[in-house]
Amino acid sequence: MGGNPAKSQRVEAVVLVHGLWMTGAEMHVLGGRLEESGFRVRYFRYRSWRGDLTQAAEALRAFVEATEGERVHLVGHSLGGVVIAKMLEEGAHSRPGRVAMLGSPMGGSAAARIVSRRRFGRWLVGGVIREGIVEHTPRWPGGRDLFVVAGDIPLGSGLLLGLPKPHDGVVLVEETRVEGARNVTVRASHVGLLLSRKVASILSGHFRAG
Repeated sequence: MGGNPAKSQRVEAVVLVHGLWMTGAEMHVLGGRLEESGFRVRYFRYRSWRGDLTQAAEALRAFVEATEGERVHLVGHSLGGVVIAKMLEEGAHSRPGRVAMLGSPMGGSAAARIVSRRRFGRWLVGGVIREGIVEHTPRWPGGRDLFVVAGDIPLGSGLLLGLPKPHDGVVLVEETRVEGARNVTVRASHVGLLLSRKVASILSGHFRAG
């Protein structure tokens, strides 16, 4: 009658980390669906354009440490996944949990490299992209279960830049792949990854499985 009290009171949190030129508001559809699945959702915001990758990673660590929950899972969209990887590369936080990346260019970004060839383009992509993706290739340090989701609907600036398919309009599918992770591709564009019910279901299953 009433089940297992310890299990019923278990609280798991999910921290959502947005991408470039975003404020975090774009993550609320995904966040709402994760809340419907029983997760406590928190939104981490950082200066994705004029900021600094290392500072963003340090701020994320402090945010995660302050987040309540028996486990704290992390979801990074696009550049947000690179910020998560940087945080873990600098030293793991103390909270147990899993990680998911949505359209994150962990293998570098052809689009960012093309745009950065011109002075205006370098200004446009900002410091976090230059430090984290253009000047260095992101590195996944391991130590956490990682699920990588890529999209293959080519809707975005990638069409104008002539990116080779498959891509999500911004990031090539092959650029999202991380060795040792579970890598899947869904029918979604770069922004569409945040709106997809299938993606929300995938994340919920990934976090519940551990």
